[in-house]
Amino acid sequence: MDPAASPSGISSSSSASSSSATRATSRQHIYGAEKHSDESGETGNIKNRKIKSSSNGYVASYWSRYWKHYIAGGTVLVALIVLIVLLILKPWNKYPMAPLHNDAVKALPDEQPIWPIPNSFSYGVDSVLIDPDFHITVQSTATGAPLAAGSYPILEKAIARCMDRLQLKRNTTISLWAPDLESNSHTVPSGPTLSELVILVENAQATLEYGMIESYSLDVTTKQKIVGANTFKEYDQGLDKRGPGVGEDQVEQERVQQDGSVVGHAVLKATTQWGVIHGLETFSQLVRATPESAESTGAIAAPSLTQKTDNPLDIPNTPWSIQDEPRYSHRGILLDTSRNYFPVKDIIRTLEAMSVVKMNVFHWHVLDQQSYPLVSKTFPELSAKGAERPDLVYTHEDVAAIIQYGEERGIRVLPEFDAPGHTASWGRAFPNITVCVDKQPHAQYAAEPPAGQLDPLEPFTYTVLDGLVKEWAAQFPDSQVHMGGDEVSLNCWRSSERLKDYIRHPSHRKDYEKALPPTVTPLSSSQASSPSKSDLLMRRTGSGSQSGEDRLLEVYLDRAVAMFLEQDKRPIVWEELALEHNVKLPDSAIVQVWKSASNAKRVIKQGRPVILSSAEFWYLDCGHGSWLIGSQGQSWCGYSSWQRVYSYRLTDQLNAEQQKMVYGGEVCMWSEQTSSSNLDSSLWPRAAAAAEVLWSGTQDDQGQNRPLLHAAKRLAVVRDRLVQMGIAAAPLFPSWCGKHPEACLA
Repeated sequence: MDPAASPSGISSSSSASSSSATRATSRQHIYGAEKHSDESGETGNIKNRKIKSSSNGYVASYWSRYWKHYIAGGTVLVALIVLIVLLILKPWNKYPMAPLHNDAVKALPDEQPIWPIPNSFSYGVDSVLIDPDFHITVQSTATGAPLAAGSYPILEKAIARCMDRLQLKRNTTISLWAPDLESNSHTVPSGPTLSELVILVENAQATLEYGMIESYSLDVTTKQKIVGANTFKEYDQGLDKRGPGVGEDQVEQERVQQDGSVVGHAVLKATTQWGVIHGLETFSQLVRATPESAESTGAIAAPSLTQKTDNPLDIPNTPWSIQDEPRYSHRGILLDTSRNYFPVKDIIRTLEAMSVVKMNVFHWHVLDQQSYPLVSKTFPELSAKGAERPDLVYTHEDVAAIIQYGEERGIRVLPEFDAPGHTASWGRAFPNITVCVDKQPHAQYAAEPPAGQLDPLEPFTYTVLDGLVKEWAAQFPDSQVHMGGDEVSLNCWRSSERLKDYIRHPSHRKDYEKALPPTVTPLSSSQASSPSKSDLLMRRTGSGSQSGEDRLLEVYLDRAVAMFLEQDKRPIVWEELALEHNVKLPDSAIVQVWKSASNAKRVIKQGRPVILSSAEFWYLDCGHGSWLIGSQGQSWCGYSSWQRVYSYRLTDQLNAEQQKMVYGGEVCMWSEQTSSSNLDSSLWPRAAAAAEVLWSGTQDDQGQNRPLLHAAKRLAVVRDRLVQMGIAAAPLFPSWCGKHPEACLA
């Protein structure tokens, strides 16, 4: 058939493909004028002429008809690109780096790099020597009498640790921060001798808890002993400042009475034993070890870190006066022991390092979806079937040892029992209390493999949970407990027909809930005025209608919260429960913010206190690339250098009232790519940078931003200090920069 005979000028062959027909229809729709001409009986001449006509004229005609479409499409495309770039870079979340220099901030002497820096201090130009028979005594501020031996075991152990630190300085010398050693011109210091540190403490039996008093004052001066007396007077020639009417005979008598030797005098005052512990750490850092002289006088040679020596000790830059207290009461490290197991000795070593930098909370993320290593006497099946291996567990004895070790150093052990998400390991022992366990692909049902979380509509879920909460409350004495609540997968719950029915059909919910334990009854503000009932006041985190998924989450939370409150445990939850779900939480709940530093203000506006752990700054596990097999992607969060860790201003975007709602912060060490082999180097000394932020703040008492140069000088010594203690802290920079920090500035 002649194609020209066809009304449309298109072949009517039955063998034409459907795709060709589709494309032809599309072209006819675009070129409406051509189609109209052909259907009116004209041949393809007009079409041919259109094709043969000027291309510029054709384009102009096309543009004149569709220019609005192009502009609209281009605008949408540009907007999408800009939005994607903004979401990736998040410029609204960027915080400035701490300044390199700030001469307005008072610096510590180079030879006494105290960490964290005290809030208020002054020093002089003299020196006192530490007597070989130096000792520490403890007195009550109320009576002035020495405390009876054995009546203050925590203080006695703290004193023993301080003496051990001093002995370590006698035996070895930190060589990194010693730029003057290379000249071999250093001489043994001279001056009055300090033979005793007197500790004055008001309450040596204070409870280890949030908000405990940790302040202290430390004074190291020189005194002149009064002849024939047991008291001292300050060696400042104050007696020469006599008033009118004082005769020469009286002055001479006073001078005779002062004709004793000048000696060192040190006093550490604190309200509680926790303040004493911090003050002793500061005192040990004031003490300097001078490398042992090769001869009785003259030059010295620096010994190696392993060489046993008998270095003389002194405290330069006396008189010292330090008034110190922490900026935040919650200063912690989170360690995840589920994804990779850490032996008890690793945890003990971490606690020891924490005490050196005055951190006071060990957030123990002990359970997660990968393993259940915490041995339960109530439900032994959980660790027997849920642990990675039978020997990779924490017994009740292990837990008790860790808690005691922390308490002796003023460190609270705060356990986290993350639920209802992250609980696949629970299902190994009790499959009926979990849903979607090991369901694939895991990315649809969990933040990371294996999938699985608790079933809120299964009555036995709460039987297990109630038994565990009572056991945990007996194991962990702290008044707070972390309930988790992050990354709850709604898809996981929807994979269960029963849970899906509950979510989609509100009329069916009462029937499911009848079989469950009772909920926490919300109280009014007037009912909750009693201190004993204030924790039970429940308020919603969101407004408007509640989704079925959030109602299901609330079913779990109402019951779990009641169990912890019944055991007098104040709950801590992750930020998702406050910001991403419409559920009820008790007014007493503390929210840990991790996704973005800017989310702190959103939580505080709900009237809830926060603990800050922004992944943008304080997730120390980040930056090692994706760990999923076959992936070449980068980590979802970037590596934070110590400079970035040090630059996190926790209250930068908050007003004075909102700042009061910040309880403190934590650095987080999740263990997907961390184990015993790299724990120390992953944590330290970066965690120490956070410790100073939490103790001293990023600004001094005059509101001046603390500079990185001051921090670098001292942090390098902290690193060496930790290495001497057997902690494999990572280097900050070439050791040459420790001796020449100003030459290594960016």
